[in-house]
Amino acid sequence: MMIHFMRIDHIQICIPKGAEEEARHFYGNIIGLKEIPKPESLLKNGGMWFRTGEIELHIGIEEGIQAQGKRHPAFEVLDIEGVRKYLNGHGVKIQEEKSIPGVKRFSFFDPFHNRIELLEKVAQQQEAQIKLDVQTQFAKHAQNYVQSESHAKGQDLFKLLSMVPAGKISSALDIATGGGHVANGLAPLVHKVTALDLTSEILKAAQSFIQQQGHSNVEFVQGDAEKLPFPSACFELVTCRIAPHHFPQIELFVQEVYRVLKRGGQFLLIDNVAPEKEELDYFYNQLEKMRDYSHVRAWKKTEWLNMLESQGFRVEEWYRYEKRFDFQSWTDRMGLDQEQKEKIFHYMRIASLEVQEHFKMEVSGEQVDSFQAESIILRAVK
Repeated sequence: MMIHFMRIDHIQICIPKGAEEEARHFYGNIIGLKEIPKPESLLKNGGMWFRTGEIELHIGIEEGIQAQGKRHPAFEVLDIEGVRKYLNGHGVKIQEEKSIPGVKRFSFFDPFHNRIELLEKVAQQQEAQIKLDVQTQFAKHAQNYVQSESHAKGQDLFKLLSMVPAGKISSALDIATGGGHVANGLAPLVHKVTALDLTSEILKAAQSFIQQQGHSNVEFVQGDAEKLPFPSACFELVTCRIAPHHFPQIELFVQEVYRVLKRGGQFLLIDNVAPEKEELDYFYNQLEKMRDYSHVRAWKKTEWLNMLESQGFRVEEWYRYEKRFDFQSWTDRMGLDQEQKEKIFHYMRIASLEVQEHFKMEVSGEQVDSFQAESIILRAVK
């Protein structure tokens, strides 16, 4: 008989007797795992169970435990460098591991001498999967983005359009056009607009929306923001709104924008940004990833300035906006079910007081009503 393995169901680690609350704080509050009920028949044994994705982490009680050496569980994570900084900020000592091609990894020991490895796959296959995730996610919810109030009428959109000199630009490119709101706003201001998106379904939705507004000077092109299908120095204006947090290789995106712009051309960028403090940065990006699996990273304001200036751009002006997200519409836009919403709600409720205050979470009873994040709009010149 051959055993047919389906998947790993759970991983068991051990802690000493009397250390339950310390373990609950470490794995629940610092690591951010969701505690789940143990079967009643096992409650007398002590310990606790957690879940991450489809894998359960079972923590049992064992006397006289010692460092486990090579035996350990390994978890694949998003943004491993951000995780490293977050753990360092909580006093967790990092142990470097031997390099593996296409993988970033390190280990740490919990307070009970259990070794935990974290890794992030950075091979081209992973980048391809991220882009497939983006296409899948936005194909399913294309019409939601066309109809989204925050995308269609946000104050950041009006500010961006006010920065465009009407009648003075002949060619503009809107990257990751999404619901087409920027391209639609640009159409009366420039001679020709090219609206580009990775996902064919959302391009069709944007085209329908823009043509219904009576604009005929917008061309729709399917393409990759990190490999733009255009010759160098062919646009006077490039825009990108609320999209770069989906791009797996953000430096390539910045390079491509610089390449296709004419000398003196302008780049207008809008995106959600992470706070500068590591713990707040980590919380926000994990929160967005839980809602939208195609989310890669919201960058800090300082990271954006560094990337643009390092490429050769001159950042001439930028503005910061506070954005309040209604929890229900924010999660509904991604088509989340009740169980997924409850996981996000739990993650927000167990966050530290500093995190809850920073994001100005509003809670009614057992429900998160809303929270506040931030975005920036900036103008950079080649």
